[in-house]
Amino acid sequence: MTAGVLPRSTNRRVGERSRARQRPVVRPLLIFTIAVILAFFAVIYSRISLDRTAFELQRLDREVVAEQERHWNLRADYAHLQAPELITQRAAALGLVYPEDRRTIEITGMANTVGGPEDRWMDMRALLVEQP
Repeated sequence: MTAGVLPRSTNRRVGERSRARQRPVVRPLLIFTIAVILAFFAVIYSRISLDRTAFELQRLDREVVAEQERHWNLRADYAHLQAPELITQRAAALGLVYPEDRRTIEITGMANTVGGPEDRWMDMRALLVEQP
């Protein structure tokens, strides 16, 4: 018995099926591998950026502590410089003394003010404060 030749169209279908079964599935595996590698590098980059931010925060914390220390030192210096004893000593060293006699100076145009002695000098103080 001899086998007959199958028509060409039937052979082609059988051949296509066998080639489709034998061809490895490369494209989906390649895409998955690239996606995994990209995700890995994205995780590494995010960790690096978080570490950079943490180092920046530590630097800023150190600066804040240094500036707070400077602030309190300046406040202590300010309080020391406001001490009446120190002001009196420095004034005496510059030759400044309290006056021995006091004179009242009458300024014209100030007689019409209403109020006590403090109110009379308010306009004069305002003028003195305004000057550079």
